[in-house]
Amino acid sequence: MGTKPTLLNGRIGGINHVPKVLAYTITWILGTPYDTKVAKKELSQKDRDVHKFFQGKSTVALQDLIKTTPIDTDENKKLWMWSFILFVQKVFLLPNSTANITPTAVPTIFDLENTRNRNWALHVHNFLLQELKKAKKKNFVAIHGCCYALMIIYFHKTQFGENSRDPAAQPPWLAYWTGETLKKRVKQEKNMTQ
Repeated sequence: MGTKPTLLNGRIGGINHVPKVLAYTITWILGTPYDTKVAKKELSQKDRDVHKFFQGKSTVALQDLIKTTPIDTDENKKLWMWSFILFVQKVFLLPNSTANITPTAVPTIFDLENTRNRNWALHVHNFLLQELKKAKKKNFVAIHGCCYALMIIYFHKTQFGENSRDPAAQPPWLAYWTGETLKKRVKQEKNMTQ
């Protein structure tokens, strides 16, 4: 990665031990992209208009755009892809308690050709870090963000340790942590706390 990893530490919910999370750890879950950043000032007027169009859109509005946008022209394909990327961020990568997408999500849609190469791990990490700082400052016991990523990191590190050579421990971690293995581990965690 092109940036220095940042530590994300903390006690979240009932978990007493959350391993130190580095931005590159999240890449082990999601993939291994490189760092790309799109600053608002670099956007063309057309891109700024698109940014304004999506700013503050609700999850329901994004769902409607995904369902109703025909993919018959290049412009409609872009609208559909923008809506889909923002929807995935809202419900999976950067969830929060508001119905609207976060302002940090919108700039990610302007490089559609490199969507797969975008540093989504750093994007998720920075959002989690921001939410954790906010929670500590306001003394909250919960945070917004991709808690799914935190859960997988916690489960993976406690299951395999730091430097396991077990083939199941190798990236991408989503290959190991299927719905079935997650349910089993959540059940084990519940039994341990009772």
